[in-house]
Amino acid sequence: MRRFILIALFLIFSLPVFSKEIYTIEVNGIITEFTYKFIKVNIENASRADSVFLVKLDTPGGILESTRKIVQLFLESKIPVVVYVSPQGARATSAGAFIALSSNYLLMSDGTHIGAAHPVNITGEDIKGDMRKKVENDTTAFIRSIAQKRGKNEQIATEMVINSISLTAREAYDKRIVDDIVNTEEELIEKIKNRFNIKETLFLKKYEPSITEKIAFFLSDPNIIVLLLLIAIASIFLEFKMPGTFIFASIGIAAIILFLLAINIIPINYLGLLLILAGIVLLIAEIFITSFGLLSIAGISALAAGLYILFSKGGNMGINVSLPIIIILILFFGGVILLIGKLVIKDFKKRSVTGTEGMIGKIGEVLDWDTSSRKGKILVHGEIWSAESDTDINRGDKVEVLQVNDLMLKVKRIDR
Repeated sequence: MRRFILIALFLIFSLPVFSKEIYTIEVNGIITEFTYKFIKVNIENASRADSVFLVKLDTPGGILESTRKIVQLFLESKIPVVVYVSPQGARATSAGAFIALSSNYLLMSDGTHIGAAHPVNITGEDIKGDMRKKVENDTTAFIRSIAQKRGKNEQIATEMVINSISLTAREAYDKRIVDDIVNTEEELIEKIKNRFNIKETLFLKKYEPSITEKIAFFLSDPNIIVLLLLIAIASIFLEFKMPGTFIFASIGIAAIILFLLAINIIPINYLGLLLILAGIVLLIAEIFITSFGLLSIAGISALAAGLYILFSKGGNMGINVSLPIIIILILFFGGVILLIGKLVIKDFKKRSVTGTEGMIGKIGEVLDWDTSSRKGKILVHGEIWSAESDTDINRGDKVEVLQVNDLMLKVKRIDR
């Protein structure tokens, strides 16, 4: 029994000697300076532990300068760097393509894709003229140098920039862009073990970002930044309409602070911001100015254009507001303006039929009447009015209002 316990203890304490962790992190969303710092800290920790460094990647793009720093980290790393584009449906496009190609070992899941790394101008369109050639040459040289270093297909890598091509996992494997395709963790571990000739037992160990990093990643979502901006605008508007509670003011201030923090993470195109503000102003103006829908059309057009180019700025690659969010916001603001407009028109019509003009045709009851002068008091619509008539009327009769002369109503009796 004692021998069995000693053997068991020996195996338990010697297990770490015969096993090795794969230092694993997940990078989702936009590539920013915080992404670079997160990767830098963890790759340094993995280097001290002499581990394999694995990045599970799913990104539409990011800031080019931060991407260059991450690529430099990967190319200079003393430990194996593995990028795994996962889960199925994930992507490594735009800036993400540079990061993926710079790894020692690039893996993708089925259903993922890579590529589309063409630079754009501040309006989100292709750059024109000599500047286009300069930017394209610089970006092309960048991705070609990565492909040369990692033994990838230089021609296809170049076309990702020049022609903005995008490849599925299988297409990328066939064209020597990706090294292998895996769909399970067991298969992933086995591939890494064989690739780097590791004899120890491998296991994945995931490292989570700190609270600060999680907040930064949350604020680096373009859709979140847009929502924060619109919440701030709506809260300020509501505070002016319903002052005194400070609830909307507090929400607005918090949204503005978060928005300002967010645009320090992802630079924005201020032309896009001005178009968004102008679009909202035009939509509000439609409520008060009769333009037969022209202000609404201009406002929605400005709002859509502003949302589309808000993150189209030099140094940003693949960062944009998702099309469904743009459509939802336009429909929301259009619906709100339509609703408010209907309420204003309804209130205007209601006002036009109140007061003295709205008394004509109303039915009242005679409270007091002088038959000689044919004048008296009647109750109409909850109010007591002075009235006169050309017909004989008695107290308690029902009368209909025919005319309004100053504060005197001319009425006639309604036969019972």
